Formats: sequence, C-alpha cells, structure tokens
Amino acid sequence: MRCNRIVLFLLAASLLFLCSCGTARAAEQVPAETFLDSLTFLGDSTTAHMQQRSSLRSEQIWATKERYLNLDSRITYAKILHPVTGEENTIAQVAASLRPAYLVITLGVDYGAYYYRDKPDVFRLYYEKLLSAIQKASPDTRLILQSVFPVGRNSGAVTNDMVNRVNANIQRIARERGLPFVDQTPILADEEGFLRPEYCYSEDGLHLTASAYEAILCHLASQEREIRGAA
Repeated sequence: MRCNRIVLFLLAASLLFLCSCGTARAAEQVPAETFLDSLTFLGDSTTAHMQQRSSLRSEQIWATKERYLNLDSRITYAKILHPVTGEENTIAQVAASLRPAYLVITLGVDYGAYYYRDKPDVFRLYYEKLLSAIQKASPDTRLILQSVFPVGRNSGAVTNDMVNRVNANIQRIARERGLPFVDQTPILADEEGFLRPEYCYSEDGLHLTASAYEAILCHLASQEREIRGAA
C-alpha cells in the first residue's frame, strides 16, 4: 500500500509540474502589450488611412465614414464610426464609451492649415473646443497632440509654411495645457522641409505611404518615456 501511495504521489507531482510548464510556455507565447498597443488615433484623412497602411488594429483608429475630418465650428458635432458598434457617434460620445488610455490627435490638413493660415486664433478656438469636449467625456484619457505632417513638393494649396505655423500653434496649446506634443516633421521631411518622396502616397503630396506610418509609429514609441512622464 505504501508503494502505491508513493507512486500516486510521484504521478501527481509530475502532472503538476507538466501543467505548470505548459502554462509558463503559453504565457511566453502571448506577447506583452506594447506602448503602441495602448494608443488610439484620431485625425483627418492622414490618420484614417492608417487603417489600411499601418500595423495598428483597425479599432485603434477613429475616423469618419467619409475618411476626413474638418476642423471647423462643428467639430464637436462631427460623427465618427464607433470602432465596436459601427454606429456614427460624436467624438465625445465615443471617448465616453471606450475611454482610451491615450488618444493621439492629428488635425490640421483637412480644413485647417490652409483655411486658417491668417487666422491662428480661429484654428486654436476649434482645436481647443475639441480637446475640452474629449477631456470632459473621458477625464482619464491622456491626450497626445501630434504635429500636422509636412506636405510634398506637389502640394497645391497647402504649403509647409502653413503647416509649420499650425504646428507652432498646436505646440503652444500642448504646452499651456500640460500635454505631450510629438513633432513628426524631422522624421518625415527632407532637407528642404518637404515630405520625403518615398513617403508620398498620392500626387497631391498630402497622403502617406505605409513606410511613412511605420516611421511615425517608431518615433511615437521612442517618445514613450517623455509621454508617460508628462502625465
């Protein structure tokens, strides 16, 4: 009988060891969430296209049905597609529903840099109107203000001088609100300040390639310590 009990004990111990090893191996196979996994993105067409040309999950990108988002007096009434339900809701409604940890905002190409080129106060008014609505709807969401991307040589109405002025305005807003500002211009621009040719997806010089989005995400990941430190 003693022999049988010993055998049973050893068998149980062996099974417990094998199960623990299997659990450990399973845990090793599940990748830990990265900083980029915790980011959600909101913006105009240059953000919407990340759904097709980046490694992000589609639900990480908030976009309108039409794929562009105008920064104007009705910005807080603009409807985006809820990533879970597919319904059209205001940005604040989606923020209140999903409460993302981080929300990267990139606005200023669609109805921004050109239309408010001589009206920086108007740009600021609408931009901050959106920020306030999001922060009210989801107070724990950390906003990250990202620069408007440089445009290529073939860009017509929008120039990099306009983009730079808008970015200076956004950086000022970030500083005054205590929010992180991520400038992607040094990453995307050539020595003359234009969007690098290899990053131009379309002839208008506004839209970006997959490699451009990869560079953008890599730069954001490199800013993790600064972004978390600003919280």
